[in-house]
Amino acid sequence: MKKVFVLIFLLSSLVVSAKDGNNFVFMFDNSGSMSGYYRESNSAFKLFAKALMKNSLKPGDNASVMLFTKSDASRKIESPKVLFSGPSANFNADGVIKDFNLMRGKDGDFGTTDLIEALDKGIASLDGNTGIIWLITDNINDNSGSGDSSYFNTLAFYQRLRSDANIKKIMLFPIPEKVTEAGYSSNGYVAYAIVYSKENFTQLHYEVFDKQIRDVGIKQKAITLKPQDIGTIVLQPKIAVGRITEGKLFFDGKTLRGFGFEEGEKVRETFNDLSLKSNLYPYVIKSANLNVHLDDFKSSDYSVKSLGTQQITPSTVSNVSPEGEVTGFNLIFNLPEITPTFSFNTIFKEDFSIGGNLVLEVSQTDIALDQNYINSFKDLFALQSIPEIFQPSLKDKKIVTTIPLEIKMKYGPWRLFVLIGLITLVVLILVFFVIMIMKKKCFTLVIDNKDEQDICLSAFSSYNVSYNYSLNLGVLKKSLFGRIKFVYSKFTTEPGRTIMMSDNLTVPIEYEDENFKKTSVQIMIKETAGKSESTSYSDDGQGGIY
Repeated sequence: MKKVFVLIFLLSSLVVSAKDGNNFVFMFDNSGSMSGYYRESNSAFKLFAKALMKNSLKPGDNASVMLFTKSDASRKIESPKVLFSGPSANFNADGVIKDFNLMRGKDGDFGTTDLIEALDKGIASLDGNTGIIWLITDNINDNSGSGDSSYFNTLAFYQRLRSDANIKKIMLFPIPEKVTEAGYSSNGYVAYAIVYSKENFTQLHYEVFDKQIRDVGIKQKAITLKPQDIGTIVLQPKIAVGRITEGKLFFDGKTLRGFGFEEGEKVRETFNDLSLKSNLYPYVIKSANLNVHLDDFKSSDYSVKSLGTQQITPSTVSNVSPEGEVTGFNLIFNLPEITPTFSFNTIFKEDFSIGGNLVLEVSQTDIALDQNYINSFKDLFALQSIPEIFQPSLKDKKIVTTIPLEIKMKYGPWRLFVLIGLITLVVLILVFFVIMIMKKKCFTLVIDNKDEQDICLSAFSSYNVSYNYSLNLGVLKKSLFGRIKFVYSKFTTEPGRTIMMSDNLTVPIEYEDENFKKTSVQIMIKETAGKSESTSYSDDGQGGIY
């Protein structure tokens, strides 16, 4: 459907311009707490970083690669350090990885960490464009270097992630990897995929970025931190296999479709065995209410009168495991009512399209973190307790997902009847005008109650009225609807005057003779009695009475 292609085009212009491609910023923590991952030969950190960058970048993309700590002028530490910036065609992963080194100040000590500063500078490097910021860190946000501020600084970082409206999407990948260096153990690091944009996002935008992030190949399960109320609980109809039946709805994996429906037909479809998929990891859906309806429903040629009714059963769900799937849902679908209209641009069309979105609303959602995840949380995230960003409340929000809907309907036979009627009416009007133009009006012209002449005029002819040896008094003409008018000649005292003639009513005409003496004559028309058109005088403008 047109609407889907329009949305895809808009997304393409937002995310993938023909000239610049996608924008990526890769930011790697190179503070002292990351020492083991940079310096221990058995660490897979550099391999992970290399694979992340190579798998993310496609031809035409732009990338920046940075190492960050915390800027400290007193220690001559400037963060971030840019290792690469430019088009992906010039990117050399091996060359960049060779420059992966820890940051040290002029005092010889390692740099500290400031995640908020790193985020701000990563956003600044996008220069207002839409892009993905990959931020890889051990999550020890210790900008003082004492270790005391890490917990509160990390909470402040999470607050920033949640509150910034331009941060559209956040996915978090925990990467457990235990590394020991000089008696100091590290348990792992995390990779934040942060989508930044000043544009408004639709569900389609979120879906495209979600796929783009997941396709980099990270094996660990992603935690969706933002948004959690768009596309995180998905309704999945069965994908149609085999022959598609005309007049039946089917699901092709992306869109509910149908064709061959008759105009005015009451469509009622029941979809059985739908599944409900949770993309909320690591959360358990304790309970939620379900509702379905149509949205943004339009017709290419008709007006939509009502949206019909849609119903899902059962209408509640409970105890859904992280990334779990529940089957056995049924959807009753009643096609919206449309009001037919007629236009000439649809005469030769066989069908018209209707469609919009089938919307699943999940409300009163009660979720909780999976207990197994909680048990491993503290060590990996270097936090004493679970921050608020991991404990969202969805009770007062609706989780919304959409399925595009497109139906082709046949035009009804009434359009043909309307067309035939209109053509017939036009033909009748044309015939009427032709008849009126060609039909002659016959009458008798009387001058001064003595000279008479039978005349027949059509709309294309005229008759010159003359008197006293060729003196032209004027012209008689017939209107389209049979009225006779008289136009005074230049030889009269009222040249150019036009009057409508009526039966048996005299019209005076005053003129000057050759001696400049004013003379008056009267003309009159009357109905011709007992004479046919063939015996009457018809003139083309050259005749007259003498």
